[in-house]
Amino acid sequence: MEEAKRHGADLLLLPECFLTGYSLPVENSQAIGPDDPYLTQVCQAARRLEIGVVVTAFTRGTERPRNTAFVVDKTGKILMEYSKVHTCDFADEACLEGGREFCVCDFHGIRLGVMICYDREYPESARMLMLKGAEIILVPNDCTSMLPRVRALSTRAYENMTGVVMANPDGEN
Repeated sequence: MEEAKRHGADLLLLPECFLTGYSLPVENSQAIGPDDPYLTQVCQAARRLEIGVVVTAFTRGTERPRNTAFVVDKTGKILMEYSKVHTCDFADEACLEGGREFCVCDFHGIRLGVMICYDREYPESARMLMLKGAEIILVPNDCTSMLPRVRALSTRAYENMTGVVMANPDGEN
């Protein structure tokens, strides 16, 4: 966050499951709650540095954990909590509970929407965010084989006349 601020960023987008790591399977008892000390530290750093951040983690769901993104503003306030709607039920993510809806929030005058990783595979995800007023769609991601996915995101941006930004962990692809 400090490096992003030094480079003049207003908002830092972090990859999928940044706080908890993307290690599956995971149980509800292993997921973080709303009072998680690491999430609190991120909010405090956002306030101190006056930078927004989108940070992600496995969070406690109703019955199973959820894959969740928190949009934190420059004052450290959580503006939005979004849980991944389209989980990969055909793979390790079958242990997760999907979110219920796509959300948009106002980040200092800009309407932001979030879709997490596999949500981007469905045109309806970006369309719902655009219809709710998203000007920029943020995509925390943890995936390989990025070229087709980047092309799909370009298409989503074009189809919906929105900006789309994705963050993936360092490494190959």
